[in-house]
Amino acid sequence: MRTRGPGFELVNKRHPEWSEHHLRWRWLLDSLEGGQKYRDSIYGFDTQGQPIRNLVRHKREYPSPGQEAIGVPRAGENWPMSGTFEQTSIGPATDDDYELRRFRTPVPTFLSEVVETHLSRIYSKEVFREGPDVLKSWWHDVNGCGLTIDHWMIETIAPLLLTLGQIDIVVDRPRAPETVEIETQEDCARFGLDHCIARFILPENMLWWKLDESGSDYVECLVAETFDCDGVTIPAFRLWTPDSSTLFDQDGHVLEIVPHDFGFVPIRRLFLQRKPRCRNVGQSRYEGIAERQREYYNRDSELILSDTTQAHPILQGPEDLIQPDGSIPIGPGWLLPKKKNNTGSQITYEGFEVVNFEKDGAESIRKNKADIRDDVDRDSALVRHFDRTSQVQSGIAKAIDLQDGNNRLAKLAKSLARAELQVARLVLAVLHDGEDATVEKDMSVVRVEYPSEFDLLTSAEFADATLGFQRIVRSAGFLPKTESLLLSKLLRLCMPGLSDERYSECDMEIREFLNAKARNRNALDDHVRGDSNPPDHQS
Repeated sequence: MRTRGPGFELVNKRHPEWSEHHLRWRWLLDSLEGGQKYRDSIYGFDTQGQPIRNLVRHKREYPSPGQEAIGVPRAGENWPMSGTFEQTSIGPATDDDYELRRFRTPVPTFLSEVVETHLSRIYSKEVFREGPDVLKSWWHDVNGCGLTIDHWMIETIAPLLLTLGQIDIVVDRPRAPETVEIETQEDCARFGLDHCIARFILPENMLWWKLDESGSDYVECLVAETFDCDGVTIPAFRLWTPDSSTLFDQDGHVLEIVPHDFGFVPIRRLFLQRKPRCRNVGQSRYEGIAERQREYYNRDSELILSDTTQAHPILQGPEDLIQPDGSIPIGPGWLLPKKKNNTGSQITYEGFEVVNFEKDGAESIRKNKADIRDDVDRDSALVRHFDRTSQVQSGIAKAIDLQDGNNRLAKLAKSLARAELQVARLVLAVLHDGEDATVEKDMSVVRVEYPSEFDLLTSAEFADATLGFQRIVRSAGFLPKTESLLLSKLLRLCMPGLSDERYSECDMEIREFLNAKARNRNALDDHVRGDSNPPDHQS
């Protein structure tokens, strides 16, 4: 019989904000990952005891009374905290429309496509980083396995931060070998204990926490982990405090206690932006795209079922040929008999007819799918050169996409730079064992600058814009003040995201050119007027 340990009540604590949002966090991660995970994930049970998945079940697709679904847990059963279930049945149930739709429908990848597109634009240019030597050393090896800060951000942290709107970062020193005693600083350097390693904690695994008065730092927090016990991986829970971390099993028994000298909990939650009504929950800017991805997935499943059903037409024939078991007799060579009619003097045969399906409903779903795809493009400010009707976008539409897209990418870049600065402060605090004066001194020289201008035009479009700008400049010079304002505005529309200093230099160059052109034009006009109206000379 399992006994309860002293930490049983602690490991069962759940923060109210976690209880409200953990299913949403897991759904966003499933939308980012896609594939079989997206198909099989379960987010609870409905009123009839059926699992709630991304594919919505129709009323006619519920099991008949007394019939149970195969291969899924029942409502009320214990299910893992991560919320994923493995199907025990092999292959789809082809006699079940719902399972047929779920098995055959490909999962759309809208969310991952948009996140990857935005990040590829942001990281296509070099990120400038400057800091003390200890921080530069950590930037070259973030996780103790040679992973650089660029790869760590691009491949792991940035996609999670953009998708979830938040991510927890824990920075800790490596564990000393169990058979080695650390006595001096040389021992620490020899075994790499003078460095630190970083890893992330998914929001669904940060179960409970207590914040300080500022609401930015953890005082205590409970994290779900796994623990290897005699070759078997078991669920575990780690409680972080300002002086140690304690690992418990599911029953609250202490598995290990790891002291530290930081004086604070070495975990920070990075935010893209916060939810207004929550203290420690982030707001994802891609949640609407995940919603559209799910709707597209469901509409696509309807088309697949419709096309599959309509590919095999229904045959309507004489009722007398149907056998008691519901079958129709087929003769040699797949000959289908016709009923003979002997009424009157003529002998006739009753024919079979094919029932044709109406296609209007399916066409409506196809149009709605195209509208959803367009909504995704607009929501993510993706620059598209052709709309869904293969018509070239107007110049105004391209300018709006360009300006909006650059502004959104610049805002995301600022958020990522702010997140890196928070991680840098946490790393320095761990390396200096919480000495505030030393940390502030090092942070005064830390700089992380992300690009603010992005090349969203193709080479041909950029060349056309340049030629158009030059044609306007050549014909200008009549109204220097007005034309300088117009050209400055046009410059900002064609090249968004430049620094204020760069814009000021360009504005000055435009004004000087137009003023010089206006002076030359006035001098030429005076010269022409002087030749045509020579002054009178007395003899």
